[in-house]
Amino acid sequence: MFISSDEKCPVCNKTFEQEDDVVICPYCGTPHHRECYNSLGHCFNAHRHKEGFEYENSANEKPKETENTPPESEKYFYSPPEDRQNAQNSADSKSVCANCGAEIEKDAPFCSKCGARQSNAQYGEYSQVNAFGINQQEQKQYESETQTIDGKRAADAAAVVRTNADKFIPKFIKNKRVSWNWSGFIFGPYYLMFRKMYLQGAIFMAINLIVQLVVSGLFYEQFAAYSSFMVDNAQSFANADFYLNPDPQIMNQLAQIIDSVMPAMLIVFGARLIIHIIIALFSNTLYRAKVISILNKVDSNLENGGFFDSSIPLMNGKTLSQSEMRTLYLGRMGGTNFFAPVLAWFVLDLLTTIISQL
Repeated sequence: MFISSDEKCPVCNKTFEQEDDVVICPYCGTPHHRECYNSLGHCFNAHRHKEGFEYENSANEKPKETENTPPESEKYFYSPPEDRQNAQNSADSKSVCANCGAEIEKDAPFCSKCGARQSNAQYGEYSQVNAFGINQQEQKQYESETQTIDGKRAADAAAVVRTNADKFIPKFIKNKRVSWNWSGFIFGPYYLMFRKMYLQGAIFMAINLIVQLVVSGLFYEQFAAYSSFMVDNAQSFANADFYLNPDPQIMNQLAQIIDSVMPAMLIVFGARLIIHIIIALFSNTLYRAKVISILNKVDSNLENGGFFDSSIPLMNGKTLSQSEMRTLYLGRMGGTNFFAPVLAWFVLDLLTTIISQL
């Protein structure tokens, strides 16, 4: 498939000229004027991508396999978008067209020079949304996914998840009520905070704190005796000779005090272990509900007449389309938050310290 001089842009229906900046859809090969493509925000035939649609020009022209480059008489032309050239300029992201030998993107399904289909159909199209730190590659791989998650597109759910979408989306589709999550088991409530499940994380942290307070109240005398003993013998413990020649009397007293507080420590440890196991078993279900909640909220706002403010200025002077703004908004509402678990840890430590001094 070539772009010939008698081809027309499907958006404006104007014939392509030699000097026009033409953009080829990386999925079906449909040519557009760059300006038309940006104004539309997606390929003109995007609704037909799931059907495996492939664009064919009006003349049904085919590339000649015996020639390395198309003849000049055919007046074929195409200028690759500058955005993509700037975004993928490393040598390992390039490949060679199997038909004409031109340098193309490594995973492009169509050659940007002659239009010939390549053997690798996987393609990560550059989007201006990438400039905001949101990589749409994981979202793109679910564009053709026919299964839905509570009526929501898998691609939209992947946009909310942002990181490790290939891990979560299959689990969301299967919708198992119980499944194991090692990150949830290791980090517990802090993992929920990391995935922006603030309410759920705060509830489990509150349960953990309540257990500690109850146990501390029940074993108040034992903990008070332990604290007093450690303060009274702090100087002895700070002396290096003590560990070479420990005082038998102090060591016997320490063993008795540790035995008195050990049940409380085991209760606190057991409660914390149970909390981590519960989070490990149900964090995927909780996260699925969180993702669906975000999608429902966005869809509800759009159905009620809301729209995205697409006036965000970019370096190239252009603005984002509504579809790009939707992806950006979903990624901002979802994704991860590294700062949240760190802040939660400091707050919990501060509360524990304050309460212990009362």
